[in-house]
Amino acid sequence: MKAKEPSTPSSPALRYDYKAFAAELGARIRQLRKASGLTLRALQFEHNYHLSQIQRIEKGDGISLPTLLKIAETYQVPVERLIEGLGMVTEAQELRPKVGKK
Repeated sequence: MKAKEPSTPSSPALRYDYKAFAAELGARIRQLRKASGLTLRALQFEHNYHLSQIQRIEKGDGISLPTLLKIAETYQVPVERLIEGLGMVTEAQELRPKVGKK
């Protein structure tokens, strides 16, 4: 007897935009830092981050999983709260024509 293939939902596929995800995550992390009253220097000296590392993350250059977990611990927030809803591509965004740089 053959194993049954898992069925796929008829709704549109879930898609993410990595660049938008990284930019939105960086902005969210910056907001958390400012709301908690921490400076970049405090993160560097009190929490052992490299200054350039935090600057790159807050600018939206991306983040590794271990660093994401460390940030969640630093701010005492669940990882889910850090990433919830970030970078999701909606149908409206997919239907917009892409405009290239000249």
